[in-house]
Formats: sequence, C-alpha cells, structure tokens
Amino acid sequence: MEHFRRHDGFGRWMTGAVARQMGRNDSRSRVFRPPPMAEFQGFVVWCYTQGVFLGQEFDRETDTITHCYVRNGAWAVQFDTFDDAVERAHEVHTPTLILFALERHGAVFITGTEQ
Repeated sequence: MEHFRRHDGFGRWMTGAVARQMGRNDSRSRVFRPPPMAEFQGFVVWCYTQGVFLGQEFDRETDTITHCYVRNGAWAVQFDTFDDAVERAHEVHTPTLILFALERHGAVFITGTEQ
C-alpha cells in the first residue's frame, strides 16, 4: 500500500498566523483566526485559509446531499465524533482544521488537523 504524505494543517496555520503577526501578508500566509466563541456544539470542519466552515446542502438535480461552505458556525455540519469530522474533511480540497466546542457560546478548541 502506497502512503501519501499530507501536510500538517496546524503547522501550516501556525506558520501563516506568525507571518501575519510579523507583517507579511502574502497568499501563502493568509489564514484566519478561529472564532473566539462557538456558534456550534461538537466537532466542525473549518477551512482556515478561507475563514469558512463545512456545511451541506441538498442538490435537487442529483437528489444528493453535497458539501458547501458557510460563514456561520451555527450553519456548519456538526459532528458527534472526531473521526466523523476527519472522514468528511478528507473530501474537502482545501486546508482544514477540526474545531471542537463543548457547548454553544463556549470556548473553541483546535482538536486536530486534516490536509
């Protein structure tokens, strides 16, 4: 079985955050800060280079549920387990982090990385 190397999402996010603090603002260091307060409960997939969450919508043409991007964490797909969030993050073609909040309007934690 061939293994593919995936970059560390947290490391990439931190590099961009440090570069922004140092005054660099090029496309490679463009990252967003995680929300200070959760509008969600559980695990969500957060696309940190775009500042959006992973949501879902119903595609009437194909009668399937597809993923989309939403700005509000309350509209994001909220997963019960970390593994479910990681599995869905594999389908997204942008760098992501998995965020966790124990309760709505509580603290936000970065629990893991994907891509």
